[in-house]
Amino acid sequence: MLIAVNILAIGSHWDDIELGCSLTLKKLSAKGHNIFSVVVCSSQYGKDEDEGMKESEALEFGLKSFDLIGANYITTDKEPNSKLTYNKKIMQILEGIANNNKIDTVFTHWFGDVNTDHKATWEISRTAFRNVKNFFMYQSNSYSDNVNTFKPNFYFSFNKEEYGLKEKLLSQYVPEWNHRKNRWTREIFERERYWGYISGNDYAEGFQIGKLVDFFV
Repeated sequence: MLIAVNILAIGSHWDDIELGCSLTLKKLSAKGHNIFSVVVCSSQYGKDEDEGMKESEALEFGLKSFDLIGANYITTDKEPNSKLTYNKKIMQILEGIANNNKIDTVFTHWFGDVNTDHKATWEISRTAFRNVKNFFMYQSNSYSDNVNTFKPNFYFSFNKEEYGLKEKLLSQYVPEWNHRKNRWTREIFERERYWGYISGNDYAEGFQIGKLVDFFV
């Protein structure tokens, strides 16, 4: 008999969760596990922070996506884009979310990401979720400096039909999808097609394990 576990996904920005681990969350939700999501930062970027999505529209798009995934969105105050650093306040908020929801498993950003918000989210996560049994790191955008290289050692795989949901989830963020569709097709979809090949399926989302205590699938 399946014992449901409580799973928390952390994204620096709206759409990071969808890019890095959305189909995995959908698969786990369909198996009866409880999925929660948190977005740390605003998705307005640029020199004057007037590019990207306003919070009201990002929230609208994100709730549609999380509903398709089967994730329960937890509201938090948003940090300014590109300015996130480790701080005790945010760490304790995330730690409290984990404790209050009895989180067993966390999906968060990878430590080697060159996006400063992504890397800071990992740094906050490693402390906030130090007592969580299972800790997985994902790569959202394929940022790389050829110094730190993302090397997944755990995969959730999908056939072509299952993977079709990924485009639907990302396209909920209408302005970002219109702006980045061609880039994401090469950057994300081709990356995950390769991961699918090496994991014996059509596509896969890949993760680096920080800690794995209970195999919960």
